[in-house]
Amino acid sequence: MSFAALGMATVAGCTASVDTTGPDATLQVQNASDFSIVEIHVTSVGSSTWGPNLISGDILAPGESMTIDVNCDTYDALLVDSDGVDCQLHSVSLCFNNASWVIQNNTCSVFGAAKAQREAAAKAAAGSAAQ
Repeated sequence: MSFAALGMATVAGCTASVDTTGPDATLQVQNASDFSIVEIHVTSVGSSTWGPNLISGDILAPGESMTIDVNCDTYDALLVDSDGVDCQLHSVSLCFNNASWVIQNNTCSVFGAAKAQREAAAKAAAGSAAQ
């Protein structure tokens, strides 16, 4: 897979080069969800492998944003939250001229479902411990 799709990702002052072959635009990724994102990967639509983690070991916490240089195309994206739950988004159009992609709670409903399941298990465990 050619990874000319992405040039540079910057999060909280940390810069990680991916490939610098002339991106068409920049994409501002904003985490407007309640979940900390620890990995963001993209790949060509239909590819069976993911590109590198664009956050490079950092965390995109709620309210934070990062800038990615992109080539105009449509991609599949993989987001992973701080509990290891992954969310795959298919056919995400990253064909912008210096625009933004806002990740909201409904962008990855699996994050909310996993959180509700963890909270229910913790509540059940607390109820069992109290008996």
